[in-house]
Amino acid sequence: MTDAATLKFSPFASHVDPSFWHKLSQIKLDVDKLDENIRPIWGSYTNVNTSSVPALNVDCTAYNSTFEELRHQIPAFGHQLNLNTLESYKSCNKTSLLEKQGSLLWNDITSGAVLKNPSLLSRFFLLTFGDLKKYSFYYWFAFLAPSIPSLQVVRTPVVLNDVLSSIQVDSLQKEWSSISDVQHRGYFIVKIEDERVKIHFLSEIASLYSLSNSRDWSKLYLAFSDPCGSGEHPGWPLRNLLSVLVYHCPHMVGKDIKVLSLRVVLKSHAQINVGDKSLIWTIQPLSFTETNLKWVGWERNNRGNFGPRFVDVSNDMDPKKRAESAVHLNLKLMKWRLLPDLNLDVVQKTRCLLMGAGTLGCTVGRLLMGWGVQHITFVDSGTVSYSNPVRQSLFTFEDCLNGGLPKAEAAAKALKLIYPGVNANSVQLNIPMPGHPVGETLLKETRNAVETLETLVDSHDVVFMLTDSRESRWLPTLLAGSKNKIAMNAALGFDTYLVMRHGIFCDDGTTPDFTAESIPGRHLGCYFCNDVTAPGNSMSDRTLDQQCTVTRPGVSAVAGALVVELMVSILQHPLRGDAPAILISKKGEESKENEGSLLGSVPHSIRGFLSSWEQLTPATHRFSNCIACSQKVLDEYSSRGFNFIHDVLNSAVYLEDLTGLTSLHKDSESADVWEFSDSEEETESN
Repeated sequence: MTDAATLKFSPFASHVDPSFWHKLSQIKLDVDKLDENIRPIWGSYTNVNTSSVPALNVDCTAYNSTFEELRHQIPAFGHQLNLNTLESYKSCNKTSLLEKQGSLLWNDITSGAVLKNPSLLSRFFLLTFGDLKKYSFYYWFAFLAPSIPSLQVVRTPVVLNDVLSSIQVDSLQKEWSSISDVQHRGYFIVKIEDERVKIHFLSEIASLYSLSNSRDWSKLYLAFSDPCGSGEHPGWPLRNLLSVLVYHCPHMVGKDIKVLSLRVVLKSHAQINVGDKSLIWTIQPLSFTETNLKWVGWERNNRGNFGPRFVDVSNDMDPKKRAESAVHLNLKLMKWRLLPDLNLDVVQKTRCLLMGAGTLGCTVGRLLMGWGVQHITFVDSGTVSYSNPVRQSLFTFEDCLNGGLPKAEAAAKALKLIYPGVNANSVQLNIPMPGHPVGETLLKETRNAVETLETLVDSHDVVFMLTDSRESRWLPTLLAGSKNKIAMNAALGFDTYLVMRHGIFCDDGTTPDFTAESIPGRHLGCYFCNDVTAPGNSMSDRTLDQQCTVTRPGVSAVAGALVVELMVSILQHPLRGDAPAILISKKGEESKENEGSLLGSVPHSIRGFLSSWEQLTPATHRFSNCIACSQKVLDEYSSRGFNFIHDVLNSAVYLEDLTGLTSLHKDSESADVWEFSDSEEETESN
């Protein structure tokens, strides 16, 4: 470089660690959502072992509230604007953004904020747009600096070792290394005091360069940690440092200023050298007009043009993590745009036990994953047959081979193939059923099965009854009721379906109000409350049509969808399982006391009829003589445990005798004979 040459600065080149994009995605999903607010971020650069192209780095620590100190890293302060759409990213006014950010930096310079915290001088702005489904991002950095008049280099830069003695260089090394506050390591002032070198913070610039101390100006070096290793150009941070000098010491305009580009060579883990690469520049700062101040700094892209860069980090991510993030994104978009108060965490953490892995179980399992449920357990005793895959959505032809995989196992495996993040488990188990006697040979097996079911119900929050027989739902209903679990039921006919929630059974001492417009969840009936007989063995002597689930194919999908949506509505209600059931008033308007679920009403049951395309939502009270949820049954199970269940399995009339259904039947029969006697009928006909 010749004397009096124009001073040029080496601009920063951005370097974005992949962890930055992962953190940005997380913040977008969990914090910013659809907001487009400008947020502060941190970057860093280094003056150690520098190259000719200085790099400014950002990583996942960029969003920390304070700069995370890393070895040999100098902090840079910035702002980020992340836009929601690519169209808004393309159309936003880049010039206006730069001017606004520049005015913030200028305010920090004029107010003296940069003197107290010099890291504010290394200022940058980042404009981004991220496609979080594809994990691709557009980004454009601006390294802010004022557009000042061309500066002249008075003399060719010289190496520090050629200016200072070895003792002075060693003193400078120790002084710089001893700066404990990292925010002051980027910009400072060096003063030569004989063989000793002293470093002063930038806050002393006005006093050190005051007119009264003009005799000491020759001993001062305006210094900065230079990220550029070029012998011809200083790094970009010097631009803003000279602006600070011109503003706070205007009398130095036109004067020869010695500038130290401090560049460090790392010789070992603990040993550094600052004398071999650091340069001394002699510069004459020029004045500029504040009113006409313009700002520069947009980075050029890979093609050398002013424009954004593009990065696709999908290949750098664990596919399982991508799937997890994508699942959460679908749900959170619904929350952001439509239901800000939607509690996704309570749904995600709900542990669901599916009794049955057939037509209904497969549909329910798939839809629970769609809502983000992470813990699903299937219980089933069957194996996958060739007739299953076309109707049972989690099974394939391969599952039928070699006698068929256990249904519960195949269903859990399928869920994990669809979404590896789900905790899907399986239990192959025969559910003990009333009307299916247990002999001595099966006693131990039955006891183990009951104990397994008790443990499963204990460890889950919601129990789904999705089996293909009425009696197989009795024990899960009893266990869910005794343990105050949310119980969901779905049953199919040929072209009809029933979806219902069971009451959360507790003896609260209150008498149900049969005239009220709503029924509290604790007073709602269960699947068996409308029955006046104990379940029997419906599995024996089945004809071919009775051995298969003979329904219109779409019925199971409708019922499975409704039972999942009903569960989610319950979870979003402030009373959870005690949410009152919707009743329709005489005027045809829903009672106001039923309002409260974020997703709308929470009915007791839903009955659908495809033949007439009708759907009803009746609600019924808990039946005091119910063979599954009445207080007598719950108390008997509580006191006798397995012995009670064993008696129920081996006696067709045990439950009816216990609950009073036997005497109720006798009373009904007597009433029927009296009401429809021959003499009475003849009387009516006359």
